[in-house]
Amino acid sequence: MVRVIMLSPPGAGKGTHSRWLTSKTGAPHISAGDLLRAEVERGSDLGRQVAAYTSRGDLVPDDLIFRILAPIVVAAAHDTGGYVLDGFPRTMPQALRAAEFGAEVGLTSNAVIYLTAPEEELVNRLLDRARRDGRPDDQLGVIRHRLAIFASETAPLVDYYRGRGILLELSTDRPEADVQADLLNWLEARGLMPPVPGESTANHSARAGAMPTTRDLPHDDQPVNQTQA
Repeated sequence: MVRVIMLSPPGAGKGTHSRWLTSKTGAPHISAGDLLRAEVERGSDLGRQVAAYTSRGDLVPDDLIFRILAPIVVAAAHDTGGYVLDGFPRTMPQALRAAEFGAEVGLTSNAVIYLTAPEEELVNRLLDRARRDGRPDDQLGVIRHRLAIFASETAPLVDYYRGRGILLELSTDRPEADVQADLLNWLEARGLMPPVPGESTANHSARAGAMPTTRDLPHDDQPVNQTQA
């Protein structure tokens, strides 16, 4: 079963591709952002603390994130053997704390999927989402702030996971089907998923030839992460 961390700047498609991966694997999709927003909507004390950060586009402090997400990730791994973790960790301290936690509870992650797109494309997607869904954090000033925070706080995780040999970088500035074909092909090549039922060996090989570069992808599982959106 896949145990995957989805890493990307806002608007690059974590939610879309995470849900698709869940539909293909049965591994639960755990969206830190959705869980945080749900906590805010409940109006709990914890939710009010979270809202003070998310309304500005700032990262939620580690302790709050772990209190909300740690039990959910552990339960998902216990029930199904896997998860698709969308939006956590977002900083090096979170990644290191998550690795320690993973070692303690015997969880390991199979892969980190890093989705990218040009900044102006990300901005346009988020503004379109704001018009469509009414997300209060999808305002232009907040969007720019969130992207700046990603560049300073989250982007360093790319090298961290690349060094562990479990990073796949995919551009989402192309059709969704192309992104998903590359992702599925890579997971199959690592033995994390069986080949698509009914797919011929020739077709599988042809898709393998279209895979993005994975020069940093040896088979080196990593202590798993706790989760944040």
